[in-house]
Amino acid sequence: MKPNVLLDNELMREVLTARIDTLWRMIGLMSEGLLPAPDAEGATGDLDNKGGLFIPGGLVFRDSDRKRVQSEKSGPLWPKAFSSGIKDAMRLDNATLLFREGLAIGVNLDNGFFAEIAGNILSNKQAAHKRRPPFEPVPAARIDSTQITRSHCPTYMPPPYGSRTRLSACIAVCLMEPRMYFVACRKELGLRGEEEGTVWNDIRDARKPILGRGDTVLAPPCVVVCHTTRYRDRNLVGLTRLLGYGRFGEFATLTMERINAGLLAEADLQSKAVPAQFVVAESGGNQVAAVLRTHPATRIGRRQKKTTTQLVALREDLGLDPEAIARQAQERYGSVIGPG
Repeated sequence: MKPNVLLDNELMREVLTARIDTLWRMIGLMSEGLLPAPDAEGATGDLDNKGGLFIPGGLVFRDSDRKRVQSEKSGPLWPKAFSSGIKDAMRLDNATLLFREGLAIGVNLDNGFFAEIAGNILSNKQAAHKRRPPFEPVPAARIDSTQITRSHCPTYMPPPYGSRTRLSACIAVCLMEPRMYFVACRKELGLRGEEEGTVWNDIRDARKPILGRGDTVLAPPCVVVCHTTRYRDRNLVGLTRLLGYGRFGEFATLTMERINAGLLAEADLQSKAVPAQFVVAESGGNQVAAVLRTHPATRIGRRQKKTTTQLVALREDLGLDPEAIARQAQERYGSVIGPG
């Protein structure tokens, strides 16, 4: 999936707005020596305090209590209403399911259900592609959620993984393998008759961008995870992952990072100074950029360090106003950020 498809939508504009707001809080804490440690939670602000897990709603049919999940059937949403719903969702725990006609917020999902189905999908696919020898001396090991998650996280995110991290990786497998996911749901949910057609259509819809009124793109057809942890020193706010597109192991990360020569070289920018459109914030001699890294496909349980890196021009590419977001953050966190 191309970077502009991943980011040029209302969901990611709202996520980026929250992350830029948080960035200014982190800059204030950094100036006082209070920046959360890389492996600590709390690299968030008022707008993303709970983080977030956003999932195409067509993939989910039952919550953790086996109750049917539904959204309001009001027709396509206006972008402003959708964005408002995303703001509300980031103040609550659990998952947010995204539908064309609405959001289901704060849904508690069954991690075990998705972990088992994702593991079975990959095991069946692996077995189907093996031809010889007909039987190895020992059966193939089970594919578990730790292996699946490792393949969908950067190398600096070591196990043990949290429930949100595992759940997102397993649901990503279901999104990437829609036919096998449907077959698994038909068995696990005991689908019959019209239910089969409904579930099939829901899964198909989950693979498409969510469009609102006026054909505005509201959300991409992938899973978006807003972590509350930085995970490495160069990241100044919680890590954001986008996954469930392309082949197994493909995913992207979105970070806010201090600009230095190494980052410019990694992004293949042949200049000593970063172009102005990539500077999200500047304070205390530090310039900060929004950085999108895409990670290639990999084998199950593996993860390589190779990435493709690009800086995001928020105003030019996405229509965001970093200065306006900074002014609002100053009002919100003024006592932390301080003057200038």
